[in-house]
Amino acid sequence: MTAALLKAYVGAPDSDTTFVTACWDEAVVLVTKFVGTATVPATALLRARIECGSELFHRRSAPNGIAQFATLDGGSAVRVARDPMIAAYPILTPWVGQGIA
Repeated sequence: MTAALLKAYVGAPDSDTTFVTACWDEAVVLVTKFVGTATVPATALLRARIECGSELFHRRSAPNGIAQFATLDGGSAVRVARDPMIAAYPILTPWVGQGIA
């Protein structure tokens, strides 16, 4: 499991290798902390790390949490998730469980 998987997933150019690696490393830490001592299949861990890393990678193009997209009506702004684990939670919850507030 390497940053190369994340790089391919987000379609990052070679010039972004250092940034992709940093996003991957952070994703591994975040997913590992959330999982704790739970036993999670390797495929689920990998998918969760890729999804979390993708969120971290794409934050760079969303200053102040707002991403701009070109549309036929002139463009639209979309707020991106503040929690980079947002896509990883549903993947990991079957093995980790849900927290109770």
